[in-house]
Amino acid sequence: MKRSVATGAKACVSAVALLAASLGLGVATGGPASAATCYGGAVKFTKYIDHSFSEVFTTSSACQDINLKMTYGGGTSREVRVCFYHSNDTLNYCQSSYKVAYVDQWKVIASDVKDNVKYRYQFKTSGSVTAYTAD
Repeated sequence: MKRSVATGAKACVSAVALLAASLGLGVATGGPASAATCYGGAVKFTKYIDHSFSEVFTTSSACQDINLKMTYGGGTSREVRVCFYHSNDTLNYCQSSYKVAYVDQWKVIASDVKDNVKYRYQFKTSGSVTAYTAD
C-alpha cells in the first residue's frame, strides 16, 4: 500500500537536500521533529492473553508507517505483523512475515501505509501485551 504523493515528496526533499549539500547549504529534513509529531499521537492498547489480535485501529495522517512500542510483552520481545481490513471490517490481507518488536523501543511494522486504513496487530504468541501504536 503505497503513498505515491508522499513518496514523490520524499524524493523531492531528498533531491533538494542533495543539491543544498553540494552547495554547502543546510536543509531541515524529517528527523526528530517528525518522529515527535508521529509518536505524539500514539494510542495505548492492551492485547489480552489467549487473543492473537489487537483491537482495530485506523491510520491517520500523523505518520506514514504503522509503528509499535510495547511497554509490556511478557518478555523482552514479541513477533508481530499487521493485518489490513476493508472499510466494511472484513479482512483484506495480513503481512506475509512477522517482525520482532522489543519492549520500550519503537518498531515500524508496516511502511508507506495510506491514511484511513483499518488494521490490527497480530501477535505470533497469545500472551498479553501492553503497547502504543502510532500511525
